[in-house]
Amino acid sequence: MKTLAIIGSTGSIGKSSLKVFKKNIQEFQLLCLSANTNEKKLLNQNKIFKPKDIFLLNPKKDYKNIISKNKFLFKYKKKKIDYIISGISSFDAITLNFELVKVCKNLLIANKETIICGGNVFLSHAKKYNCNIVPIDSEHFCLDFFIKNFKNKKLINKFYITASGGPFYNKKIKYKEKVKNILKHPTWKMGKKITVDSSTFANKVLELFEAKILFNLKSNNIGIRVDQTSKIHAIIKLNNGLYFPITHAPSMEIPIASALNVNHFNYLNFKNINITLLTPNIKKFPLINLGYKILREYGHIGMILFTVINERLVKMFLKNQINYGDIVQTLVKTFKNKKILKKKKVNNLKEILKLINFAKTIELCVKK
Repeated sequence: MKTLAIIGSTGSIGKSSLKVFKKNIQEFQLLCLSANTNEKKLLNQNKIFKPKDIFLLNPKKDYKNIISKNKFLFKYKKKKIDYIISGISSFDAITLNFELVKVCKNLLIANKETIICGGNVFLSHAKKYNCNIVPIDSEHFCLDFFIKNFKNKKLINKFYITASGGPFYNKKIKYKEKVKNILKHPTWKMGKKITVDSSTFANKVLELFEAKILFNLKSNNIGIRVDQTSKIHAIIKLNNGLYFPITHAPSMEIPIASALNVNHFNYLNFKNINITLLTPNIKKFPLINLGYKILREYGHIGMILFTVINERLVKMFLKNQINYGDIVQTLVKTFKNKKILKKKKVNNLKEILKLINFAKTIELCVKK
């Protein structure tokens, strides 16, 4: 029986993971569930799923029957967990994921901040502790699956990740668009931040960065296409002109279950399926061009700065401190400031966290 821990079990990734676990309960011994601060939801999950341990990443007080994060990490230092699903969002997850690779054989991860900001430092750290990194974002899972199972890698010419296009792909974007309109995603149920990112294509830019890092790709070997049904998640182009679109139903259960090598029972309905692939309008969505410029010219440092500054702007927008149009305009303006791109490389976790903190202090040129 394989051992399993789900970190961030009360969030969207965690809930999808628990659905997969419930459908395959005979396959796993559930060692741990963990949440950030939500004691009530975690205790409720503890009653239902009965893991060996539970812990809070940021406890507000000492709780009975809830162990500390450090105790959890120490407990499995020698006997590694087979699978840990890391579903913690934002930059809070980076330091934790650097620790989790020490106590598991396979880390299933959907946290963009860890992969982008950690970069090759994180991947090398995982390799040092013999931990296999498995991306479970649908696009990167599909690319990872293809690369691992396609024998003749030299035949691969280009990789495409797909976007839904968000709520405004076929509509005019208003500078002062209301939050409620942006959060109406046409195909996915996601958190507020990632839904805003989908509308500006920032999410796809971040996924370009992830693909570059995870698979060591050149910037001209990665492309973006739009599938508004969210059924195609990646496309592989071969040198001989063949294309392989990878499709599945828009559900996180599928990459999670596949990464765990178990069933998900969530299959795509091919009846009357109608898919059109589109090239995104780079004038309407200028962050795409900015993303490619960062890949070509600024490298890992630029990726980290984009990730942090974009999150800052989205948070400001969700708090009604700036207009919707300010997100894209400010990002484009900020990257014209060459002074913020002086540093060339980060070599360890300490330097990564220092650069993140620097990016949080950069003065943003928001339109008044």
